[in-house]
Amino acid sequence: MTTVINAYADQKIAALAIAALRKEGLGGQQARILDGDTKALLSELSEHGFANADARAYANAVEQGQTLVIASISEEQADWALAIMDRTASDHGGLKESSVGSVPIVEEELSVSKARSANGGVRVTSRVIEQPVEETVTLTKETVGVKRHAANRVLGDEEAAAVFEEKTVEMMGTQEEAEVHKEARVVGEVELTKEVEAHQKTVKDTVRKTEVEEVGTTRK
Repeated sequence: MTTVINAYADQKIAALAIAALRKEGLGGQQARILDGDTKALLSELSEHGFANADARAYANAVEQGQTLVIASISEEQADWALAIMDRTASDHGGLKESSVGSVPIVEEELSVSKARSANGGVRVTSRVIEQPVEETVTLTKETVGVKRHAANRVLGDEEAAAVFEEKTVEMMGTQEEAEVHKEARVVGEVELTKEVEAHQKTVKDTVRKTEVEEVGTTRK
């Protein structure tokens, strides 16, 4: 399929051109008026294969009040459709500009990007283990007792006076008890390390391109 476009200065003449095309057998979707804002026109003209410069020229023509008639037909019908459009414009003096849709020449380009994926790793888990320990410590204990001893000596006057006074002597015994204290101490560390190794990789693929063969035609 190819696309034929005519720009008419008068919308009435554009309507006559569409009527002439439909009279010759083109359906409603094959021959129609191409309208819309500049952005929409540029997009549709680009979809039909027109170069940016041509699409811009036709969009500017619409902005200046002209009417575009577009016909989607086979390549064999291109000259025939143009002849009908030209004849309608010639008969009514309204032809402004015409063009046949271009065939784009396309080439693919190879682009290689990098994506990161996991290739293995190390997981370090810390857990608490309880184990019994023991340590021996020597504890002392004091025991208080009373011992009587036989004696036989004469007291002096002062000692005698003191002896016959009432008094109480008290002595306490003590004992040692074990007290447990815990202290956390770092005795080692586990460190995670990462080594980066760079290497080159050649990516091979195929790219496509289109070739357009030009064949001359003669319009009668």
